[in-house]
Amino acid sequence: MKIYPVAGRTARDPVTMEPVPDSGKAVSDYDPYWVRRLRDGDVSKTAPAAPAPAVSTATEAAAVTSSPAAQTRGGAA
Repeated sequence: MKIYPVAGRTARDPVTMEPVPDSGKAVSDYDPYWVRRLRDGDVSKTAPAAPAPAVSTATEAAAVTSSPAAQTRGGAA
C-alpha cells in the first residue's frame, strides 16, 4: 500500500528514521508498524489535495487597481 503523511503529524520510518515524504511511501500491507500508524491516524492511504495554483502578480495588480473615476470621487457617506 502507499501511505501519505497527515497534516499536523509526523510519521517516521522505523528503519531509516526519515519522515514519510509528501509524495508518499510504498509499504507492506502486513507491516504491523504501518498498520498501527494508519489505524491511529498518523498516515493516510489518500494522497493530500494539490495546493491551489498561485494567482499571478499581474492579475493581483489588475484586481487591486481601481478605475480613475472611482479614485477621484470623494464625498462623505
